This record gives sequence, structure tokens and C-alpha cells, in this order.
Amino acid sequence: MLKDKVAMVTGAAQGIGYAISEEFAIQGANVVLTDYNPNVIDAAKDLDKKYDGKIIGLVLNVMKTDSIVDGLNKIIDTYGKLDYAVNNAGGGVLKPFAELTDDDFDKTINLDLRGTFLCMREEIKVFLKQGYGSIVNAGALGSIYNPGGMGAYNAAKNGIMGMTQAAAVDYAENNIRVNCVAPGLTKTPLNDGGFLEKILPTVPMKRYETAAEVAKVYVFVASEATFMTGQTILSDGGVSVGLK
Repeated sequence: MLKDKVAMVTGAAQGIGYAISEEFAIQGANVVLTDYNPNVIDAAKDLDKKYDGKIIGLVLNVMKTDSIVDGLNKIIDTYGKLDYAVNNAGGGVLKPFAELTDDDFDKTINLDLRGTFLCMREEIKVFLKQGYGSIVNAGALGSIYNPGGMGAYNAAKNGIMGMTQAAAVDYAENNIRVNCVAPGLTKTPLNDGGFLEKILPTVPMKRYETAAEVAKVYVFVASEATFMTGQTILSDGGVSVGLK
């Protein structure tokens, strides 16, 4: 149980981010749901009614340093510390490579890669002051198994894997762990549609991953895998080891 621990999750208004937040709450943690979408406030209130920890929502834009710093300051003011930071916010444009526009590429890189970088940088500053902390970033199965149409998205997610390794080495001696989780085919409000149905037959387990399932992986890596750092953990139904 994670009673008295404090976790922050970005991109938490819905989907995997919400599920990660709920899993932290199930395990007794205090949880801060953040998102650029103001609906995150109501999402946090819903969880706060169901679980024992102190659960709040913050409107936060991962592409703006000032917003991230303000959010982290509010967390420290409210709870006095931050134990776990899950950088889940992201998205991407799925198109064949030559059809990607400059804007498609820039938007995907700015949200996924730059947004994760900005969050990591400010979270690490907090963790250095308090002497410990754990970061989990959101990777992607597409970094290992690429069905096509993911040029900008994979550029961002592979960059996140690289940043995870770099930060892990830089701060291992400071009691700061940095890891990455790469979900498999997880149906969420952001990716529901024909794309997943086309890939599903290749999954050895022949089903989607649920958001609740992958949320357990994020929380385990954040809180329980205390000698793990610099790793990307895949939860993919066997896709990365063999297609069927």
C-alpha cells in the first residue's frame, strides 16, 4: 500500500492517465491529476469521493515551463513532497511519412518529446531538493514494433526512451529513478477506431490491453521496482517477441 505517498500524473483527465491515477488511489496514495483539459478537476473529484487519499486536479500545460513549475509548487505546498511523477501526456499524428506536414511533426514532437523533457527537468529539480524521487515516462510499442504511419510519433517516443536512459544515469547517485513504460494496444478515448482493429490480429494474446492493466505496470515501476532505472518496460501482449 502507498498510504502517505504522493503521485502526480500528467494527461490524467481520461484514458491511461486517469487509470494510472486511479491505481495509485486504489493503493492508498495521495494523487494529483494534471491535464490541459479543465475536465481534470471533475475527474479528480470523482476519484476523491471513492478513495481514502487526498486527490486533487490541476490544470497544467506540459508544453509551458511556467505551468509545470506552478503545478509542482502547488503540489509541494499541498502535500510537502512528491514521491512519484508519471509523465503520461502525449498524442500524435498518424500518417505515412511523406504525408506529414511541418505542423504535424512539430505538434507531435512538442507535445510528446519536448513536453516530457520539460516535465522531467522540473521534476528532477524537486527530487534533488528532497533527496529522492521516481519518474515514469510514457513510451510506445511502436518503438519496437512499427506497423507504419508513425514517423513523427516514433521519433518522439524513441526520444523519450533516450532521455529516460540519460536522466537515469545522471541522477542514479541522487536516489532518483527514471524509467519508461511502453503500453501495447490499449483502447482509450483518444485512439478508438479502425487503426487498432487492423493491428489486433497480430497480437499473440488476441485482445486489447485495458487501461487498468497497464496502469498497474506504471504504478509498480514507479513505486515497487526500487532497483530499476533507465529501463523501458513493454506491456504488449507478446507483440514485441513474436507476431502471429
